[in-house]
Amino acid sequence: MQIEEEKYLGNKGANVVFTAEDGKSYNLYEFIKGKPTALILAYYTCDSACPLIVKSALEATKNVGKDANLLVLSFDKEDTLEDIKRFKSQLGISNPKWTFGIMSDADINRLTQSLGYRFFYSRQDRVFVHPNVVIFIAQDGKIVRYLYGISPKEKDFRIALAEAESFRITKNTIVDVAYMVCYRYDPNTGKYGLNPTVIFGFGGLMLASLTLLHAIVRRKKEVGR
Repeated sequence: MQIEEEKYLGNKGANVVFTAEDGKSYNLYEFIKGKPTALILAYYTCDSACPLIVKSALEATKNVGKDANLLVLSFDKEDTLEDIKRFKSQLGISNPKWTFGIMSDADINRLTQSLGYRFFYSRQDRVFVHPNVVIFIAQDGKIVRYLYGISPKEKDFRIALAEAESFRITKNTIVDVAYMVCYRYDPNTGKYGLNPTVIFGFGGLMLASLTLLHAIVRRKKEVGR
């Protein structure tokens, strides 16, 4: 169930209210607080893909600092705060960087529709069918990237968060800038790969430099004879 990215990238996600595991209610935009945000939509009674993508995301963001928001929200209106605790306990999650929350049915619909995130409940299989995706949101609430799959990598997170952050004039680390230059997002695979333009361009520059160096050395030898 791939999202129609061209319809939603650059749009703002709905400014919904969610209740976090501590029982406090948060307005999404207030929660973002001017930071890039990685959002996973899941449901806490899931015993298949949701635990996998959340665990992978936690592993991928273990080196992410406080300059980003990491958020999991349930799209199941039946989920409760107890379900969050059970979900985290079963997965052994204690990472304080990630916030887990639930929403009302109305806010679930508002948020998922604004993100282009479609899902449905299969009564026969007793499971939700939904995309496995991490959604990256810029400081102003705009959708900037979708990363698909159940095992997002640290590299992908760093690049996507850096891209989200670059919507505002901020200081990126050298590593983030290097990632953004050397890797290119492929919408067909939903992942980042080496940017051939940069790689071949760099290779061409190196070849030209070596050729020039060789010519200079050769010239010096001829002059010295």
